[in-house]
Amino acid sequence: MKNLNKLFENNCQKTTTIKLQGKAAVFWDRSGKFSGETIGKIIKFVNSVHKQYRNINVPIVFEFGSVLIADKLSYVIFECICYHLISVYHHRVYVYWDPQNDILTQGVFSSPLLLLNGMDNDKAKRYSNVFKMDIFGTHFRRLIPSENLSDNNYLGNLFKELDSFLKVFDIVEVYRDQITEVISELVGNAGEHGKSDCLLDIDVTHDHIKEKKSIRQEGQFYGINIAVLNFSEYLLGDGIKRKMNSDFSDTSRYDIVKQAYNYHKNYFNIDYGEDDFFNITALQDKISGRMEYEYAGGTGLTKLIKTLQDSADTDTCYMISGGRSVYFVRKLIEYDDKKWLGFNKEKNYLTAIPDEEVVSECLIYFPGTAYNLNFIMKREDKNEENRT
Repeated sequence: MKNLNKLFENNCQKTTTIKLQGKAAVFWDRSGKFSGETIGKIIKFVNSVHKQYRNINVPIVFEFGSVLIADKLSYVIFECICYHLISVYHHRVYVYWDPQNDILTQGVFSSPLLLLNGMDNDKAKRYSNVFKMDIFGTHFRRLIPSENLSDNNYLGNLFKELDSFLKVFDIVEVYRDQITEVISELVGNAGEHGKSDCLLDIDVTHDHIKEKKSIRQEGQFYGINIAVLNFSEYLLGDGIKRKMNSDFSDTSRYDIVKQAYNYHKNYFNIDYGEDDFFNITALQDKISGRMEYEYAGGTGLTKLIKTLQDSADTDTCYMISGGRSVYFVRKLIEYDDKKWLGFNKEKNYLTAIPDEEVVSECLIYFPGTAYNLNFIMKREDKNEENRT
């Protein structure tokens, strides 16, 4: 996967001494939690192994015990790390853990990581193959090479496959269409902003019950969990930043971006900075970071996400790029009458900064752009549907 090495290069904290245990380098974490913080520790561990055992291809073991995974993106990034260790460094990699069954991360039970609980050469090859492509049960995955991101025939066939996959789960047609549109935008953005390979991973959970204050809620609920990521030297907002600093001829929409920047920069601080501004600008409608386009690009992505959020009982949606995160807070995704998105209660992009719950520091530096989208939907009552 292109540029995955940048994940290690851009998170080069001071390394620690690693003592081999039975000729293997062992990473232990018994905190019971697996999140971006864990990923940061793993990267530091791997960098330490490679610094200390530069000329020895030692086996690497990850031990977690029972663990609650924060979200889908967390374990997908871990899958990427293991893929890099196996395919580039040719390490034998072992993963021993017992993930808790949660609607937001149930996809881990169809993850290629399952192949790493006891490794041989065949499993190493299978891991690499499944990492790149898998349609099995409730799991859909594709590693899309960068050269295919502009191939309309390839992408058209991919989205047909995705729609066929979703049909199996009796997902309402309008939801299927919205999900495919979101994926189309995300994959397209990976080509436009990242110019690198794009990893797409989706799982649809089995039915779950829901409790609120220990009281079981009526109906059955299922999760649609999506991770889309690319590793790249380009961050989400870089294109817009370059465009604003160039001699690009203004249109009224880009002129407003410049006006907004001149206002927002007065409020830049440790919690909200220039990178945050350009990230939320890259998510605006009809705004593109590509120099050759004035109107095309931009995205209707946030609008599509909001539509799914409004259909969902619960959602957890965010984006990371570089050292910053943007959270798609449902109540704050509201456009003004000129289609600007303020990410704030004021619905004001031009003269109000995003609410504090929208932007934050990322627990790692992510070279590229990654999205975590979780939608918990209430199962439609077919009898009721047939009566209407």
